[in-house]
Amino acid sequence: MKVPVLRIPFTDDDRAFMRAGIDEILNSGMLTQGKHTERFEQLFRELTGARYSIAVSNATAGLEIILRALEVEEKSVIVPTNTFMATAFAVIHSGNRVIFADSDPRTLCLDVEDVRRRIAPDTRAVILVHVGGVITPAVHDLKRLCDERGLHFIEDCAHAHGCALAGQQAGTFGVAGAFSFFPTKVLTTGEGGMITTDDEGLYRRALMIRNHGKNPACGNRMSEMGHNHRLSEFTALVGVQQLARAHTIIDERRRVARFYDKSLRGMAGARPLELPEDLQSSYYKYPVYLDETIDRSRLKRVLKEQYGVSLTGEVYADLCHTEPVWQTHTCCGRRRTNGATPCLHGSACNGTASAADFPGAEYISRHHVCLPLYPDLDEAELTHVVESLERALSESGGD
Repeated sequence: MKVPVLRIPFTDDDRAFMRAGIDEILNSGMLTQGKHTERFEQLFRELTGARYSIAVSNATAGLEIILRALEVEEKSVIVPTNTFMATAFAVIHSGNRVIFADSDPRTLCLDVEDVRRRIAPDTRAVILVHVGGVITPAVHDLKRLCDERGLHFIEDCAHAHGCALAGQQAGTFGVAGAFSFFPTKVLTTGEGGMITTDDEGLYRRALMIRNHGKNPACGNRMSEMGHNHRLSEFTALVGVQQLARAHTIIDERRRVARFYDKSLRGMAGARPLELPEDLQSSYYKYPVYLDETIDRSRLKRVLKEQYGVSLTGEVYADLCHTEPVWQTHTCCGRRRTNGATPCLHGSACNGTASAADFPGAEYISRHHVCLPLYPDLDEAELTHVVESLERALSESGGD
């Protein structure tokens, strides 16, 4: 039996809905920012409970738009080093400097005390990433810290569609959140993103930045330094289909997670990440910590080659501050030239993105794997994954 990294199930009804929708779009001549985009945004507001939502080209663009709408420029923004580099790139492309912070292995998310330690005089925002679909209970402490220091608290919700902590949805804890609809995500449109916020001023500025800076109050003349971060109607149509089935998709992911929770209990060599009691996760990932004696590379190779089980990517195996881009660029995105490091922040940049070690993030990066998790995994496949993992663990110990 083979269990792939991912399958994206579309039913016959899903396909019929999208075929009809494509015909409608083509007949209308409205190929972007039409009624399907409006419907997509409306359904996402209903899912999250946010007052406003803005469909954009991707989540990276969403984070950049949020920072621009908040007028954060030539400042520093704290992000976890345990995230996808897109979080850092959004900071840099908005004209700011990135400061990396450590993460807590218990939650995969930002360590509050490390964030406190790394706040610089020019820091204006903190971005919390809900890694793997985990909203850390420290979210409230981080929000209080940001309020005390006058910092914007922003959420990277790329992994967190439908996730809630004590009933409060991801994307509603900070001033704004950005979601991704990349193919691997809980809900997907292929590409695409969504901003959520309760701030009307941020919402109206984001709408303009998304659309080349056009200002309706000025007859659609450009009053913002905008981009083309619009979403096509075809992409929005898939989003409408996904949101119509969102609760079913999330329930299916939770079913798979419950199977793993029960089956992995007491397994030698591996322990699932223990989630907060009041977290309702949609399980973008199912992380499992390995004993330090386990060779992760060998384990993954054995699972794939001997048992046909392909594991998904970790969250994350490569930390942002270790990426080779910093060999040629400063942490505000300036390219080094002839040994010089021209930087928006002068000596504050120091040419590197890292100022200290990150023990929590380093532990996370070295010691976990993520099991296959998507809606149509059946019980036979799940049993095969668990049994294969148990066998592979016994074959992958240290020498």
